Amino acid sequence: MTKKKKFLRICLIVLFLFGLSLLAQNALAGGMSEVKVTLQDGSGKNVSTANTAINTTTVVFNPDGNVNTNDGIQINFQSDFNIASVVNGDVAVTQVGGNPTKGTAAVSGQDLQIPITTEGADPTGKITVTIINSHITTPTTNNTFKITIKTYDLGDDNAFGGSDGDADTLEDEGAAAVVIGTNQVSITGNVDPSLSFTLSANTCALGTLGATAIQTCQYNSTVSTNASSGYTGYIKDDGNLRNATNDVDDVAGGTTEYGVEEYGVSTSEGDSVDITATNSSATCTTNDNSTTATNAQDLTASDQSYASEAVPIASDVVTLCHSASVAGTTPAGVYASVVTITVVGNF
Repeated sequence: MTKKKKFLRICLIVLFLFGLSLLAQNALAGGMSEVKVTLQDGSGKNVSTANTAINTTTVVFNPDGNVNTNDGIQINFQSDFNIASVVNGDVAVTQVGGNPTKGTAAVSGQDLQIPITTEGADPTGKITVTIINSHITTPTTNNTFKITIKTYDLGDDNAFGGSDGDADTLEDEGAAAVVIGTNQVSITGNVDPSLSFTLSANTCALGTLGATAIQTCQYNSTVSTNASSGYTGYIKDDGNLRNATNDVDDVAGGTTEYGVEEYGVSTSEGDSVDITATNSSATCTTNDNSTTATNAQDLTASDQSYASEAVPIASDVVTLCHSASVAGTTPAGVYASVVTITVVGNF
């Protein structure tokens, strides 16, 4: 091969490679990176349910090249996103290194188009587009949806559309996917209703009743429940304190007093209940075998509330204090009565 032919062949190869380089320069780089889309409600929580207004939509991307003056950003929301209500005031564009100035953002079909009138101090920096005011609604169906971001050279008119010198030239492109609906797992669990009730004793001995002192006895009821409205405790008796032929009168006037026939009960509960006579456990003990008038209320054959809580509670302890006195003429004998206590959970 002559030197002339070798030279010609080398020239042809160089021209071929140069042509390839020109083609490569005109091809879309497609190098947009770090694309991220978040959909959030007014409290900053991610939105992933169908047909839901999105308070804040954030689109972040790192352009492969510059986003310059007279460029534009186009965000395409896949069909079934409703973006028709988005207006210019909803849209903000920021960029790492210095924010660009945007023109009037507008919706065209499923595209949000944002012209850039003045580039930022560093037109290569990561860009964030924020869309607020709940003007975007998620699709009505559950699926994975694509959001595509493209940047354009908008030409001399700095507007989307146009031809010749005003034609748009695609510069960069990227996409992200969001999942609507199908990413949810329903977690369920049951809490069984609970109500426990114990009495500290099943007997209450008043001892020897006389006309010179009041006798008392007491016991506690303890209740635990997870009922949403707490519980109510009730007490009733099967009749007066009595023997086969005689009885002790029910208390009158709100206190048991020595020297007269009186029998009744009080509660340590301070909440609103039917038994309004109250005594603490300590007071009940102090007043035993004393002449001190003791708060008491008569018992009946019908339920009367002695304890009440309006919320779930653990180990609520209430003291029931029985008190009695007799007159000098009260017949001798063994006197007794049976009370029944019932607790109801207010679920």
